Amino acid sequence: MSADEHILQLPYISLKSRTLLPEESGIYYVVDETSIIWYIGKAKNLRTRWTGDSHHRLDQLQKQRKKQFTIYYELLPESLLDLIEQERIEHYSPQLNGTKVKAKKLRPTETLLRETLFTLAPYSFVLGVESARKLDIEFIKYSINLQDNWRFKKAVLPLIVIHICINLSELGDNWKSAIRFLKTIFRKRSNYYNNWEFAYKGKPVYEFAMRRLLVNGFAIEVYAIDKKALEYIQGYDLTQVAKVEIRTVDDASLAILKNKCLLGIAGISLANDNEDVPYEKLSRNAIERIYPYKQDLVKLLFNEDIDLSKLQVLPRENTKTIRDSNTGLLVRLANLAKKKQYLTALLTERGIDLNRYQVNKYLDSIPKDDNYIDSIRDQRMTIFVKPFFEDIKKPYLAATVDRVFWLLLETYLSDFAKVKLNEEEGYINKAYISSGNFIAIVTVTLNGKWKADIPFGSKDNMSYNASIEAIASLLQASGIPKLKFSFTLEFIRT
Repeated sequence: MSADEHILQLPYISLKSRTLLPEESGIYYVVDETSIIWYIGKAKNLRTRWTGDSHHRLDQLQKQRKKQFTIYYELLPESLLDLIEQERIEHYSPQLNGTKVKAKKLRPTETLLRETLFTLAPYSFVLGVESARKLDIEFIKYSINLQDNWRFKKAVLPLIVIHICINLSELGDNWKSAIRFLKTIFRKRSNYYNNWEFAYKGKPVYEFAMRRLLVNGFAIEVYAIDKKALEYIQGYDLTQVAKVEIRTVDDASLAILKNKCLLGIAGISLANDNEDVPYEKLSRNAIERIYPYKQDLVKLLFNEDIDLSKLQVLPRENTKTIRDSNTGLLVRLANLAKKKQYLTALLTERGIDLNRYQVNKYLDSIPKDDNYIDSIRDQRMTIFVKPFFEDIKKPYLAATVDRVFWLLLETYLSDFAKVKLNEEEGYINKAYISSGNFIAIVTVTLNGKWKADIPFGSKDNMSYNASIEAIASLLQASGIPKLKFSFTLEFIRT
């Protein structure tokens, strides 16, 4: 049954933003974008009920990838929860209430490690192994002083760390294809007990920042190595990690790398011999702690069979050669041309000046042959947003946005983001904002095809809920054809 006026007038939050639910008792309604009610439940504490992955229906809901779910909630005293919940279920007949909860079958983390290594071994090698960091008090103190949270996470401190390097140059000359391949390899997979953790989400897309997996009492850290550093490797030996064959640098090569290189979040790079830079000193200490890897340390507890035929393989560059029948262009370029033509027509029809923010420069550049390269600089622009829960006197956060989408939606979002700051206003980068704050993202879809994420922040200390209600109301009244939108949060990390 569809949600009626009683439900739709209640306060709500998106399923992805469920951590913002109030810590109060009440009835909750899970509703999709077409107002269909999927589930009704009760909770003595709404936020706790939906914390993390604890809700027993979350896996079912998240598998509906084409659905956008919203949690509407009705605050009620605990004494009424049982009675009201039953009345609401009988009245609305939600889709999932009364159905059997499908158990989520989780596979051991060691299987994920082995699948990853089977795929990456041809392009990787073991650098070495590191003793538990809790044994090096000075190293921990120095990491804490520099706020290098990645190195001193509590779960990692007592573990031996195995270091694996990826030689990006062995993945081919097309770095975009290589990065897409690696993102697929390290994507989150809900059917494993543990997943690869990403060191730093703020890194540019063309860099491969460190990944980590905790498995069977070890921490496996994977990162890239600079081409110049590779020149110091004189030879390899063959070894195993979790019974998967992989190369390891020989002792002489490791000694040279420890003398010449640094180990940072982005991976192995050449040292600049500048001990006055604190992070360089920390990165030098990090690689100096590594010693040779001689034997397979990861003992298998489950030893599941792995179907190698189903593992991700590096795509060949000639797999995307399908051409559009009308233009003769590669389909990717033909779709880009159609997107620019559609956006040009939409902006013109709405009387918007295409010269604003130099949008015309980007839209006028249409693919004509296979050599066309879309300019990221022309496509993106900088805006400034004030994080939610941030003191009003604190600086703004600089963020990038698709300039065409911003021009189209500026009228509706300008109160929640700025293109220019006043002289007395300042901004800082995300990496230096204290944790605990967040900005919001509105994901906009045009014509059922083209998406863009537009960040926005607080206006006059408005709450997140009040802000999305205001923006949603404006977008719904915009008159833009086939416009869809949804809201998510992005927490700011140090």
